[in-house]
Amino acid sequence: IPGDITLGGLFPIHSRGPHGVNCGELKKEKGIHRMEAMLYALDQINSDPELLPNITLGARILDTCSRDTYALEQSLTFVQALIQKDTSDIRCSNGEPPIIRKPERVVGVIGASASSVSIMVANILRLFEVTPLCTGSAPELSDNNRYDFFSRVVPPDSYQAQAMLDIVKALGWNYVSTLASEGNYGESGVEAFIQISREAGGVCIAQSVKIPREPTAGEFDKIIKRLMETSNARGVIIFANEDDIKRVLESARRANLTGHFLFVGSDSWGAKSSPIADLEDVAEGAVTILPKRASIDGFDQYFVSRSLENNRRNI
Repeated sequence: IPGDITLGGLFPIHSRGPHGVNCGELKKEKGIHRMEAMLYALDQINSDPELLPNITLGARILDTCSRDTYALEQSLTFVQALIQKDTSDIRCSNGEPPIIRKPERVVGVIGASASSVSIMVANILRLFEVTPLCTGSAPELSDNNRYDFFSRVVPPDSYQAQAMLDIVKALGWNYVSTLASEGNYGESGVEAFIQISREAGGVCIAQSVKIPREPTAGEFDKIIKRLMETSNARGVIIFANEDDIKRVLESARRANLTGHFLFVGSDSWGAKSSPIADLEDVAEGAVTILPKRASIDGFDQYFVSRSLENNRRNI
């Protein structure tokens, strides 16, 4: 989208693909929804004559495919305009120097969503003094010495961990397991929960199970079997991405353990319906948390009114 000032966008429009494939199926909630929220915000700003008079905001939005390495490749396109290239030795067939069109300069990047992706992107963008405005919640992103250009819009995971411990204590549980997706978000979140629970006392951790970054066939069935090794720990603290959450619930159903586990889920589960679609019976009783947020008047109507006929700019 052209504009006087260009903002970048990095969103998980697609889920992580199977082994060897970057991208999988479309992510309607976390991907398309967030991208359209950014476009809606730009529309609101550009239509306000007093907010940025005589200045139009544009956008260049790319897909991370929910994969940190792929997002890193994509983020490099945002800094191409800032890289000085020596073209003195390049000549066209007629001997004239080439006219090389530089990509538009991006002054800031909205995204990425996952903490592992946010960390990758923040590391490359800081070299070019480009600010990422991210929803990544990893505590290490609060380190201003390492991520001096990073701007956080959600609280760190340590706040979630404290809230989850408060819930566990309010429910009267004293013996729980933890389950985390491999990567910064899951591992840091569970580590924070274990540390806070150890300091507070009164809660024992039966076991801590990790979901591999590239799970093999049958991996989630093995995870459910491992959780059943300490079957008295019915409460499971889960810091995992929504795709892993869905597959955990599917495996619990296959093992005829519907209703056995009681999950306390982090904000990656939150209020999303996609992880529990057709698995509501397995997820029943789960408690999930979400940072405080406000609804934007007009966005819901905008979003549900999108169609191929009136919205071609995101293709």
